[in-house]
Amino acid sequence: MNVLLIDVDSLRPDHLGCYGYGRETSPTIDSIARQGVRFERCYASDTPCLPSRTALATCRFGIDTGVVTHHGEGQRYDEPGDGHDPGSAVVPAFRHLAEHGVYTASVSQFAQRHLAYHFSANFQESITPTATAGGPAIEDCSDVTPIAESWIDRHAGDGDWLLHVNYWDVHHPYLGIEEFLEPVRESGPAPSWPDQEAIDDQRGMTGVRCADLWPSATQYRGDWEDFYDYPMPESVEGPEDVAQFVDGYDASIRRVDGEVSKLLECLERNGIREETAVVVTADHGEAFGEHGIYAEHAFPHPACQRVPLIVSWPGVTDDAAGAAIDGQVYQFDLVPTVCELADVPIPSGWDAEAFTPALETGAFDGRETIVSGHGIYTYGRAVYRDRWLYVRLVHPGVYSLPGLYNDPDLPSDGLELLHDLESDPNQTTNLAAERPEKAAELRGALDRWLADRLSDARRGRNRGEGRGVDPLARTAARGPYLYVDPAELLALYREHGRTAEQIAALTRSMERFPRAR
Repeated sequence: MNVLLIDVDSLRPDHLGCYGYGRETSPTIDSIARQGVRFERCYASDTPCLPSRTALATCRFGIDTGVVTHHGEGQRYDEPGDGHDPGSAVVPAFRHLAEHGVYTASVSQFAQRHLAYHFSANFQESITPTATAGGPAIEDCSDVTPIAESWIDRHAGDGDWLLHVNYWDVHHPYLGIEEFLEPVRESGPAPSWPDQEAIDDQRGMTGVRCADLWPSATQYRGDWEDFYDYPMPESVEGPEDVAQFVDGYDASIRRVDGEVSKLLECLERNGIREETAVVVTADHGEAFGEHGIYAEHAFPHPACQRVPLIVSWPGVTDDAAGAAIDGQVYQFDLVPTVCELADVPIPSGWDAEAFTPALETGAFDGRETIVSGHGIYTYGRAVYRDRWLYVRLVHPGVYSLPGLYNDPDLPSDGLELLHDLESDPNQTTNLAAERPEKAAELRGALDRWLADRLSDARRGRNRGEGRGVDPLARTAARGPYLYVDPAELLALYREHGRTAEQIAALTRSMERFPRAR
């Protein structure tokens, strides 16, 4: 069996037609969903990019691998083993497939952009589409697709391969989207939330990529607008500014969807579409107003942590085709599922679990509880159970939310939120104080999860003897400040006459969470 794994950076599922979106952003991806199975509640175990793809490539949580953020100690992969022996109990995911006869390859610049060479080393063949990555040198989908097509042309007749193809274009700055903007706009309006009332409520919070100030302080003082060929609002004054973000995002999805169509045509041209499993997923999503954040992955919430997972495979039954699975899964559960479909044994050291019955019957209970970590702009973890979202922040970064960080009596370890996702899908009301019993239940679930992951017995089994310290907490002393300097933001607030409440809130946060240099 062949597997084409399409990995789209920053793609949130509810902007795809197959997940109910009203705009025509994804006709090709929608067709894949009709032929296969889509998962309604799939979450990355760790976000954003570097933690998420490390988890996918190892089938383990960031708390086990050590990769929980984009910089410093929290970006370093703590591969167990000694000398040249990596330790068989925790063999990385794609290397494990290769060791059992599945030829693995990746077309991606991710490892170069994030210095994540443990990711590219997972594959027998790793191809970077262009020579540079990061900053203004951003790879384009037009660089990626021809390389992937060429690879398929060469390996079409080999059988038993997995090709990972990574598109970055849905991440801002939304380049090359001019021809896709009007078709997307004409296909339907942007989402109605956040409306003016919601935007007004968000004004005055501190942070970047938020309603009051979208660019970072460094960008704001520089030529930040020159970086964005597609114009990005300086601040969010009303729904028209939200629509400007969303239009660029949706047009980028539509552009990538066209590239996915080319890959499917390549499979057809080589006569192997019917014997190739096609998977569409993402490393994380993007907020468009949730918790006051716009066009950024900055918080442990569904906008960032919920990702699409669509699997169309050759053995899909009539009962399963087009099914929507409501059971909760982790994104890294994909790899043990591929193992089962390819008759490859699943290592005992993985945290991932197969969801094969969902592909065979269209039904699957899934996991009762999901714990998902987040490690840039803010540090924290979310617990997903039934209709509930519980968030515990280890470090709030430069963000203040009304009713949460602005309370000077709030203890530094009391940064938690509780949301009813059924009645409040946009997470506008924190119910932690109003529903203390539910907050206690999910708080306890997170505490037990942490205790289990950090136990000496587990660490001895999975990683060798370790320090037993949560790597997310360990990195908090440095702070989630790779992309923003809190002192620089505070100076900008003072220089531009921001409110006394904003200055006080950010000052309190800096005092409560001092930055280690």
